[in-house]
Amino acid sequence: MTSGSHPPAALEIEGLEAGYGRTAVLRGLDLAVGDGVTAILGPSGCGKTTLLRSVAGFVSPTAGTVRLAGTEVVSGRRAMPARLRAIGYVPQDGALFPHLSVARNVAFGLPRAERGDSSARVAEMLDLVELPRSMAGRYPHELSGGQQQRVALARALAPRPGLVLLDEPFSSLDASLREDTGRAVVRALRTAGAAALLVTHDQGEALSLADQVAVMMDGAFLQVASPTAVYLTPAEPRVASFLGHASLVEGEVVNHTEARCALGVLPLRTAREAGLVRLAVRAEQIQIRNASTAGGGDGAPAEVVDISFYGHDATVRVRLDSGEELAARTPATSVPTPGDRVWVGVVGDVVAFTV
Repeated sequence: MTSGSHPPAALEIEGLEAGYGRTAVLRGLDLAVGDGVTAILGPSGCGKTTLLRSVAGFVSPTAGTVRLAGTEVVSGRRAMPARLRAIGYVPQDGALFPHLSVARNVAFGLPRAERGDSSARVAEMLDLVELPRSMAGRYPHELSGGQQQRVALARALAPRPGLVLLDEPFSSLDASLREDTGRAVVRALRTAGAAALLVTHDQGEALSLADQVAVMMDGAFLQVASPTAVYLTPAEPRVASFLGHASLVEGEVVNHTEARCALGVLPLRTAREAGLVRLAVRAEQIQIRNASTAGGGDGAPAEVVDISFYGHDATVRVRLDSGEELAARTPATSVPTPGDRVWVGVVGDVVAFTV
């Protein structure tokens, strides 16, 4: 490596295509994964797991290139066998061997030469994934779901891979356990210095755990950026409506910095030329007030269509008198009733897309 040069990315994907029979699934994907966690976020059936399996070597791509730490492992239809790629892999259910103890499950990932005296490495891995060393002698059926996933990660990290693939590893856990386990897994990955590719359809999981988010639909990436960027500055309407369930409202730019729509005149996040636009209004930006006490100002009258109550807050779907339907997020203490007449306003600036 020359002075001043940077080490190669843990994973580089260029023009990757793959499918099953005549059905195309991945459509020319490009992605670079450096340090930290990259989340592949998208709805079911968009190609997330096919991408992960292509990188792992379980699916043979039809075109494109995959490099691991600078080494080409896929070139068109030629591919390095999965066993030679030195990748850590954590499947959805952990896939621990039920007849092996925790210690032997973790040691299974080690090269054969290290398996004979693996107790020190096993102890190190259990410390890394924040499990007590006393669990080394237990069997998978004696562990909780979150503990099993941590053991699966320990097994994947034991051989010191540069890249770990995680295929919806927390989807079977309950909400509180999922969050705790997710954070513990990310801490372990960072301590081990391993990059990770996390496949998930859970938006909160992707935004809270990842350093980079790749939003995927129909086998293609719509946007690859930081969690903050994909949420606050979505690249296109599909990203805005999928990530955070923004409502899309037709409008018209009136003076470069504002747009007029059914909700009144709204400030734009970035200046735009005059013309028709589609405005992305986040649920948390929409304020709902009693129609009889609202009184003047920007906004519009509407009727409450239905309510989804979550305890800490609620999602309220309203239909404006002009016909548009919007989703608003409101505190649990101020939830209206379906059929109520309300006044709907918007707080903050909005993102505009050219029609």
